[in-house]
Amino acid sequence: MTAAAVTAGPAQAPGWAAVTRIAPTGHPVELTLPAAFGEHHWYATTRFTGPRLARQFFFAPAGEHRAVPTHVLPDARRRRVPVRGFDALVFEAPDRSDSALVLAGPHHEATTWFAGPAPDAGLAELLSAFRFTDSPAGAALVPVSDLLVAQSDVTVIGRSPRSTLLVRRVAEALPSLPDWAGMSLPGGELWRAERLLAPREAALVAGTAHEWRYLLAGDSVAMDVVLHGPESGQPPLDLPADGLVDALSGLTGRWVG
Repeated sequence: MTAAAVTAGPAQAPGWAAVTRIAPTGHPVELTLPAAFGEHHWYATTRFTGPRLARQFFFAPAGEHRAVPTHVLPDARRRRVPVRGFDALVFEAPDRSDSALVLAGPHHEATTWFAGPAPDAGLAELLSAFRFTDSPAGAALVPVSDLLVAQSDVTVIGRSPRSTLLVRRVAEALPSLPDWAGMSLPGGELWRAERLLAPREAALVAGTAHEWRYLLAGDSVAMDVVLHGPESGQPPLDLPADGLVDALSGLTGRWVG
């Protein structure tokens, strides 16, 4: 990973979008995103650990669980577990080799996977350990008691045809940040790193902005940005080097709380 080797030019005043998302912890995450990065659909992940508990949940827009019995676990059996305030759906492969639990709200859903059948006896206990709330800005899933269950590895993820954005609390991202100084931007320090691409895809983006991942670390958030181009079936991003810096210069984030 290297400091982003680009030189800022005069501001091009690209379009910006102000976005506020709710992280799985329930904290608002305030972002300013360049319009050139596309309109994002939002996802998230988080992990929980505690006595007899180690579980990761994946958050997605409502309705994505419909792909489980058609594409992920074909012909999976489905049953509904009554829970106040949302639907808890269990999908189980016909041979009981894999299963999934989906917490489905009106706007978002949170899914966790089991290697094997879902634990019938322990499912109620698992559901009672968490509090799930949903809103148009995002879903939160938090432990009922943070004395017994720890929540970590929280990531808010934006995906568009033009880019993928991973947002984490900077304190959690700190161990993965470079030891050397990055390029100073209004939103924090900027580094770039080579993307892990197959040789054919790497050749398509050689010498372009799509060759790199961009990591921006500010006071409260760290953002990992990938710009999709020919390697993803998209046209190259129409930004010169100074225009790219202008776009990244306006990229800001704040993790509230």
